[in-house]
Amino acid sequence: MGKRKRKYNPNLVRARHSYTFSEIAELYQIHPRTVQSWRKQGLKVIDEVSKPYLVIGEEIRQFLKEKAQKRKHPLKIGEFFCPKCRVPRKSLPDKLSIEITDRKLGKTHRQAIIKGVCEVCSCRLFLFSSDRKTQKLAEPNMIQTEHKTTLIGSGDSSVNTDIKRGENVKS
Repeated sequence: MGKRKRKYNPNLVRARHSYTFSEIAELYQIHPRTVQSWRKQGLKVIDEVSKPYLVIGEEIRQFLKEKAQKRKHPLKIGEFFCPKCRVPRKSLPDKLSIEITDRKLGKTHRQAIIKGVCEVCSCRLFLFSSDRKTQKLAEPNMIQTEHKTTLIGSGDSSVNTDIKRGENVKS
């Protein structure tokens, strides 16, 4: 199992306060050694010589925002985020399909689910978009389908089995 990525809220610290490593660890419910590793990754302390190390809240905020920004992977047109490779990847062209759903996005557009298979690891890929954006992406070899919303079962079934269709039942 891979390492779990955590999201740390930078707004939990006050910008003009100073914090020790143990206070930061307690605030984010992490081990103090994690904060020590953050220092090695670039978290700036007030004074390198005096201990315990103190960190200004604004530095913590800036460090956590930069850390979150590094994890983002902007996608180009035709790319998916592969959960197995953990990077943007293209799909195999013969496995690419678009499914237009009945869900509305705004007043005029509908939701589209773009499905594919990773060209490197063969993992299934999904991307939620709008039908307007998929028109730019659509190629001649791409399969485009309408999403069908149907209930499974017979038309004669009823929750209340005492009532027959077309009959008035008196209590």
